[in-house]
Amino acid sequence: MSPTFFYGILTFILVLGPLVILHELGHYFFARKFGVKVVEFGFGFPPKAGAIWSGRTVIRIGPNTQFDIPEGSARLKVGSKLSFVVETGPDGQFIAQSVGEMGDSKSESGHSKTTQLISGKVREVAQDHIVISEMQWTFNWLPLGGFVRMVGEEDPGAPGALASKPRWQRIIVMIAGAGVNLVIPFILFPLILLIPQQISVGEVMLTNVLPGSPAQLAGLEPGDKIVVADGREIEHVADLQQAVTVKLGGVSTWEVRKAIPDPFPQPGAEKYQYPDPPEIVKVSPRWKPPRRNVVDVVKDPTSEISLADARLYDLAVGLSTEVKVVDLATDTLHEISLVDAQRLSPLIQVGDTLKVAGVVSDPRSEILFTDARKHDSRLGINTYLQEGAVGVTLTTVNVEQVTRSLAPWDAVPEGLRGAYDVIVLTKNGIMGIVIGSRNPAFSGPSTVGPIGIGQLTGEVAAAEEVGIGVKIVTLANLAGALSFSLAVLNILPIPALDGGRALFVVIEWVRRGKRISPKREGLVHLVGFIILLSLIALVSIKDILRIFRGESFF
Repeated sequence: MSPTFFYGILTFILVLGPLVILHELGHYFFARKFGVKVVEFGFGFPPKAGAIWSGRTVIRIGPNTQFDIPEGSARLKVGSKLSFVVETGPDGQFIAQSVGEMGDSKSESGHSKTTQLISGKVREVAQDHIVISEMQWTFNWLPLGGFVRMVGEEDPGAPGALASKPRWQRIIVMIAGAGVNLVIPFILFPLILLIPQQISVGEVMLTNVLPGSPAQLAGLEPGDKIVVADGREIEHVADLQQAVTVKLGGVSTWEVRKAIPDPFPQPGAEKYQYPDPPEIVKVSPRWKPPRRNVVDVVKDPTSEISLADARLYDLAVGLSTEVKVVDLATDTLHEISLVDAQRLSPLIQVGDTLKVAGVVSDPRSEILFTDARKHDSRLGINTYLQEGAVGVTLTTVNVEQVTRSLAPWDAVPEGLRGAYDVIVLTKNGIMGIVIGSRNPAFSGPSTVGPIGIGQLTGEVAAAEEVGIGVKIVTLANLAGALSFSLAVLNILPIPALDGGRALFVVIEWVRRGKRISPKREGLVHLVGFIILLSLIALVSIKDILRIFRGESFF
């Protein structure tokens, strides 16, 4: 078993598990607050491994109580799991009309409009009454989430039913879980910043500025150093990338130390001089930056770029990304001879097509980037140059390792801004998918399922080049981002999810109190649940294929 696989399972449970349980606790808290009867709180999904029963419900046993169990009243023992059809007496106490085995559909179906069904585990037995625990806290074998089971989620007929409550209370109960997930990042991110952590800091410098890009139009040039962007101190390339991505379609204000080439640089000294003070520059990040095809001869400068010019910005580009194995190659840009190919791998045969790759997972279908360049220098991983939002390439210079934490009065506003960034980045990521943006900020898998999340957390936990502190902070940041994603997913008006259930309450309000029948609503949620499971299965297949291809998130 690989370390990534082991850590993936462990960290998946430790990261995602608490988020889902807190989500369900949100439902549970408001359900109990509004008097909705909760019969089960599940940790994970069935099959059930065990349960703890809670609650104290007193049920009177009278001479007219009918026992639909073989042992009769002798079956009333502590630990027995029974169902009671009860009516409410003048004093408000429950009086048992009949007693049956819990889960026996025959005995549980024998109640009328004046009675109700109560099921639970017997905890006390007295001469004229018993005390039962009605609610289960179940522990299940599939640690993929949790659930809260309430009485009457669609049917208002049962006492304490969710569907019997006012519409505003039902909506609050339904969206409370998503609300908890939305709040978690605003608590978690400030706490993370209180933890001392070792980070890399330096100066972010422009290495190239593409012609016609927002950066060039703003007067930026290679060598310029970005000090601040929209009030954020820029100490790493990732800092600037995040600042730009949250400003897509708007205007980003930078403090820039302009580079002046040193005409007589000393050996080992910087090529540029940086006079004070920094200049204020306004840049407009693009939603859909252009992609230019790499060609030998440029005919349309708006959509094409020469190989020589493209490699000034991206050394991995080329005129072709694959070669076909032939007996004798005459066009090395598109062909490779069998003799040369079998030097790379004896498994290769005539007719195979080798795609240029940074890492080879299948030697019969891929050729390492460096080997491809030795064969023909015009080969590359991509045949296009994809510009970024502002059209620059960056590097971090004068890097040093520092241990840093923030005081509480600094951590709170900085953490809140980080949580807000997660909201904006999630919104921009969804928008990027909708409009078909090729922005490199949105590269990588657009969707991941439970297996993909496990792979991601496992890679973080198994990384050898960083310490345990950095791993904990990284996983905590990931937990904050996942929490917000759960909030967004659950609030969407999709049947079977919280937003879908709330939608039915809104429809009821629009129809002036006229409900959709519980049977129809239940059917819609069932179909939605099946579709949702199917989508999760498809995404999980993509995750599995990515793992088998040896692809990593980093």
